Amino acid sequence: MAPPRTRPPRRRSAALAVGVAAWLCLGGVALAGPRLTFEHRAFDFGEVLQGKIVEHRFTFSNTGDAELVIRDATTPCGCTVVLPDKKQLAPGETGHLDVTYDSAARSGDVERIITVTSNDPVEPELELTVTAHVDASQHAGFKAGETLFGEKCGKCHAVPAKDDAGKPRTGQDLYDAVCWFCHGKARQGKTAPPLGVFAPSIDPELTRIIAEGQAGTEMPAFGKAHKGPLTPEQIASLVALLHTPPPPPPPPEAEPEPIPAMDDPNAPFFK
Repeated sequence: MAPPRTRPPRRRSAALAVGVAAWLCLGGVALAGPRLTFEHRAFDFGEVLQGKIVEHRFTFSNTGDAELVIRDATTPCGCTVVLPDKKQLAPGETGHLDVTYDSAARSGDVERIITVTSNDPVEPELELTVTAHVDASQHAGFKAGETLFGEKCGKCHAVPAKDDAGKPRTGQDLYDAVCWFCHGKARQGKTAPPLGVFAPSIDPELTRIIAEGQAGTEMPAFGKAHKGPLTPEQIASLVALLHTPPPPPPPPEAEPEPIPAMDDPNAPFFK
């Protein structure tokens, strides 16, 4: 009689290692290193009267087995303030991040992205989102430029129209400085409509909208003749830019690797 067949030790060890890893994951054992985990990553303020300041608290915790360090929490728009209460968290410790949104000079649907960077080895940079619908019906005659180009918001929406040496920016450089907040980095649209490739035949209309704005909306009058930050030459450079294809959209964020699952976690690792 032939002797019974046995599995090579290497294959048996590999099967055991995979099974143990899956069991540990399914058993809720913390992954090695710090892990930044938020209870939720998006919040909708709902209907907000224009001019009202609203707040929300995002709660997070360190679900890893090493100290978590929050390196930064930022948003590109000055109308949104982000304040984390802790920068260092021991395993199992909880903290919170307060978001304050000022709806002054805003109208319609708005979205703000908060980027949180940390020493989490799996997701070192993650995004939180706050949204709202700003009701401007009680301020139908408001002028967005009065706030967006004022002392508080001007550092994001007006001052960057010139470089550090005071030279007026033009074309793509100007768009990247003051336009992308609302229209998206790849002109794909955010809180304002997308901007594709426009025919030269509508240049006068594009020039008018940029220079004079659109009453009752978040689009302010950027032209200097209307107390905005842009010269006619800068506006002409933006119109010329809109004759060209937009840049490729930013790549999607990489999803964390899924945790391997077993059909039956109570089954033996091998038979």
